[in-house]
Amino acid sequence: MMKKTILILLLLYSGMLYASSQYDRDIIVTDQNRNEKVKKVFREMMDRYEEKDLDGFFSFVSEDRFLQDYMTFYEAIEKDMREYDTLSIDTWVDKISEDGVKRFLYVRWEKRYETVDTNQQIQKLGYSRFLFDEINGQYKLIELAGNNFWGESLPEWREEVPQIAGQEADEDSSTTIIVNTTSGNSSGGLPDLIIVNIDCIDNGSSADFTFNIQNIGTGATTTGSIDWEVNNGPDTGNGTYSGNLNAGETSSQISWTDVFYNCSSGSIEVDQNDLIQESNENNNIEYF
Repeated sequence: MMKKTILILLLLYSGMLYASSQYDRDIIVTDQNRNEKVKKVFREMMDRYEEKDLDGFFSFVSEDRFLQDYMTFYEAIEKDMREYDTLSIDTWVDKISEDGVKRFLYVRWEKRYETVDTNQQIQKLGYSRFLFDEINGQYKLIELAGNNFWGESLPEWREEVPQIAGQEADEDSSTTIIVNTTSGNSSGGLPDLIIVNIDCIDNGSSADFTFNIQNIGTGATTTGSIDWEVNNGPDTGNGTYSGNLNAGETSSQISWTDVFYNCSSGSIEVDQNDLIQESNENNNIEYF
């Protein structure tokens, strides 16, 4: 009787061990499947981004659970697709970490793209983190961090993206202009445009403004138009400067007449639509 009891206990124990090991294997397989799902979604998003399929791209983004400003991200991707043509993207998954069913995807990347308006070819390196959450069995993006893999064209979105350990310390310095296809000039850096030498002559019922655009960066702008805008109190005016400003070069004098107001306080901004990639996007406005 004792032998039968011991045998039964051994069989029960063996069954429990098998069930436990099977359960562990099920967890491992489930985790692997989830990781593969996340990597597949990421690849699909890259394809939609390169194809400029805005709706397709955002079918993989959760509007309800997005942890940053969804509309700002939408505007940033829309602007990317309007202003950039992707030439090549190489990505390397560094690691995937878990938070329940959520997955943090860490990616190192290198991409080359061309600006639509200026035909500038640019190469960038970066390290980014993408957070995906499982919603009704499908993984969707809910947060981005690190270097700007997507949405870099919009300054408001860049402010939304937190830094992570291991990313490029200075994202601007990781950018290299390969060739300016409009002028044929090679460049090892980026331009940095500012407004200088503002002057205004008050004519009583109107005001004559003069100013210059200066490139204080280490690269050259493309041959073509550089946008500028004057904000003089309630009145505004804008125009373009056509020319190629090399590093350290200043434009010829630019003039604008405000026929309604005098020399009241205001500002002049260069490249107000962010059409030119610059090493510093935060010094384009000069106040008077």
